[in-house]
Amino acid sequence: MNEVLTASTLASLWVCFVIAIASSSISITVTQTELFAPWRAWTDKVHYKLGYLFSCFYCLSHWVVFLGVAVYRPVLAHSGYLVVDWIVSAFFTVTLSTFVSGLMFPVFLAAMAKKVKEKEFKDMFSHK
Repeated sequence: MNEVLTASTLASLWVCFVIAIASSSISITVTQTELFAPWRAWTDKVHYKLGYLFSCFYCLSHWVVFLGVAVYRPVLAHSGYLVVDWIVSAFFTVTLSTFVSGLMFPVFLAAMAKKVKEKEFKDMFSHK
């Protein structure tokens, strides 16, 4: 690698990292929380593939990343073909988002399990 990390490349790397974290958070929130359950049910009625998109955090994260790359246009690799460079940046960011989701999802599952246990405990003592 003859290319030295430039300020522009470092800035693009930071943008990709921010997009990845935001994408992971948005995707898990939309696909897994009760807040968006009505939205998921509605999209499933519109079309099964649209419903699937909003129930799969990995799938949704791609589209969130693509939107983020379209808005912020980070370029990590310089091939001379801007669209190719954006595609590389997008899939790099999708991969980062997947790693972040891998860290976030177990925490989300633990929080949900705790919430279920609290509800069960409360229900057990409220029915006298």
